[in-house]
Amino acid sequence: MSDNLICAILSKRQSKIKKKKGYYLMIVPNKKGETCSLYIPYLIFVSFFLILGVNCYFLFRYPFRISEIWKLEHHIYSLRQIIAQQDKELRRLDPCLKTTQEIEAKLNLANRFIVDMEWEYNRLRNRKTSGDRKEYREVYLPGYQLSSADQDLTKLEVLNRNLEYLEEEISFTSQSLDSLLAKYKAYDRQMDFTPTIWPLARERQISSGFGYRRHPIYKEIIYHQGIDIPTRIGTPVRATAEGKVTIAGVRGGYGLLVEIDHGYGYRTRYGHNSRLAVKVGQWVKKGQIIAYAGSTGTSTGPHVHYEVRVNNVPVNPVPYLN
Repeated sequence: MSDNLICAILSKRQSKIKKKKGYYLMIVPNKKGETCSLYIPYLIFVSFFLILGVNCYFLFRYPFRISEIWKLEHHIYSLRQIIAQQDKELRRLDPCLKTTQEIEAKLNLANRFIVDMEWEYNRLRNRKTSGDRKEYREVYLPGYQLSSADQDLTKLEVLNRNLEYLEEEISFTSQSLDSLLAKYKAYDRQMDFTPTIWPLARERQISSGFGYRRHPIYKEIIYHQGIDIPTRIGTPVRATAEGKVTIAGVRGGYGLLVEIDHGYGYRTRYGHNSRLAVKVGQWVKKGQIIAYAGSTGTSTGPHVHYEVRVNNVPVNPVPYLN
């Protein structure tokens, strides 16, 4: 009777347990003693394994995360070095901005020089020039007052604008200087063919000038086509400009005569020489010895008769001697 009652109680208890889904944790001692049991609900059991799985996931992933963090820290360190270098470079902006202002001043000086030299060139070429020189091209950087509150990037933007502006102005000034230099080179080359020096190296006295005069031999008023420079016999006579010898010999009252064609319409004559140092067709340089002074031809004493002809018309040589 008691056995049936126990079975009934156990079966009733088992039926109650089946209603709740879960697990029992049995603790069995390895010696004599009571066996303990712990009921674990299903949700707690599942939650335990989920938490265990999540922990295992993060535990295995942790070394990879450490590696990524180390790489990021290394990248951050590199970026900091770059930023520090950029900050160092940006601190140089102020001196660079001041340098652009110095370049501005130098360009203005160069442009003013170009205008002055253009005016001088026109004056040398006997071109009409007004009393006042024309205005030069002024270089003017965009106005900007630097202050300590300015951001470095703002200064960098201003510097870039200044550099672009100066690049254009430098190009313009360079072209103007090249053009001016070409003019002066051409003029300098032309001056080589223009009679601008004395035919004698030391003698500067003129005994008979250009124009009408009483001839010392014929005693008549005759047009003197040159000037007479007294000197000793044998004094070297030099070419007053570069050119080609067209006459080298005796020519009437000129005695031993040298004539040089310089181009540009200029010709010069050197008369009354004692002997010649050139021949017809020879090319001579400015200052080269072409003859030696004497008193040949119609002459009353040793001297050099010097003529300057422009388009074969005799002109006063005196303005060309300076």
